[in-house]
Amino acid sequence: MTVVSRIWIPGAAVIPQERGPEFLGSVDGADWSEGLGFYRGFFASFHVKPGKDVWFHWPMATPVEQGGKQLFLDSVSLLWETDGSARIGWIAAQHGGLERIALTERMAEIASTPMPHEVAEEDRKYFPVSQRQLSEFPLARPLPLRFAVQLCVMVSGGDQGGTVRFHGAGAAFADEG
Repeated sequence: MTVVSRIWIPGAAVIPQERGPEFLGSVDGADWSEGLGFYRGFFASFHVKPGKDVWFHWPMATPVEQGGKQLFLDSVSLLWETDGSARIGWIAAQHGGLERIALTERMAEIASTPMPHEVAEEDRKYFPVSQRQLSEFPLARPLPLRFAVQLCVMVSGGDQGGTVRFHGAGAAFADEG
């Protein structure tokens, strides 16, 4: 298999499955964000309430054929961070809406690499402290594509609730070489 295309989707594309004040609290002091989340140009933030699990979905522009060759999903990536007692609890890819491929075990620690970002002093008032992490998930077997793919991320609020910030998600597509 040879990776022939990679895509990256900004944080503004993420969609929470569960909404409303019983699932999502206000973010960064913005009362209007309760139940909705806070979409910024550079990330989307959600405060998951204590004891709640919330699924977030990333729709991916999915090429299924290139140059007359079928394409395969090779891997997906997620750029994220959490604070408080929020934690990523499960990650899966969906194909065609019904085929789910678990990329992590439920409530297992996920591997990640710190992705620090320095903000100019004069701009710090616009940026919360960031501890971005990049997680990459190669598929055990490349998935032959026929339909669109989405990345699905379950976030648990834990005992006290906490915030998840999504900075982006990506995918790599391969052909048979």
